[in-house]
Amino acid sequence: MDTKEVLGRFEQVSAYYIEEISKYSLDEFTRKPSEDEWSLGQMYNHLIKSTLHLHLKAIEQCVNGTTSDGGEKTEIGESIFKEGTFPPIRLKGPDTPDFTPPNPTGKEEVKEGLLQIVVKMQEIERKLSDIPASQKVQHRRMGYLNAEEYFQLIEMHFRHHLRQKERIDQFLLKVSK
Repeated sequence: MDTKEVLGRFEQVSAYYIEEISKYSLDEFTRKPSEDEWSLGQMYNHLIKSTLHLHLKAIEQCVNGTTSDGGEKTEIGESIFKEGTFPPIRLKGPDTPDFTPPNPTGKEEVKEGLLQIVVKMQEIERKLSDIPASQKVQHRRMGYLNAEEYFQLIEMHFRHHLRQKERIDQFLLKVSK
């Protein structure tokens, strides 16, 4: 898929996330459906943290050449990139403090984080064609990905969490009745 197309899709999905923030009170935004599930705020913080500190950082490593030269995707990675989307299943990461995002203290900080990512994605898209595809960084589940693949992964990751957002929205609707 063309990087401009990926950027356009990312801008659409991130605009939706940003627009949706205003529909919730801070209490709704931080309310968890159950003890072992995330609130909307935690989900948003997960998207922001993983994008800024994992995916964009990996792209930066590809830019700087501090990567592996070569390396292959895992079977899961191959499948996800072939389909262009995550499988429609719930994935659960480790229940650790560094993986489980905190609830935000305000909605504005979340909005600012998303806007920061949009700007970074726009800046990076212009540079992607200059980064050798052989420069790869290992993803813990998907194997070795290059800068364009990490760029695409960000957009797919945002779309993947739309299902989780929908589940939490359904929970909030039930609670408010």
